[in-house]
Amino acid sequence: MTCVLEHLALTRPRAAVVVTDGYIETVSRRLGAAASGTRLHALVTRDGSTAELQRAGIPCTQLGRLPA
Repeated sequence: MTCVLEHLALTRPRAAVVVTDGYIETVSRRLGAAASGTRLHALVTRDGSTAELQRAGIPCTQLGRLPA
């Protein structure tokens, strides 16, 4: 996630969606603040973890099972 946040801080898009399993490194508050001008949302895979994203203050939605 660090490389994603660095890219967002550099390019300054208005919005970004990240698809991840949620198993990310600890995100520094400084880097989160640098990318704060971007509306960011993470989609987390069904079996992934939202814990570190929530700790970093990154809004996320965990995907569920696909209907049969």
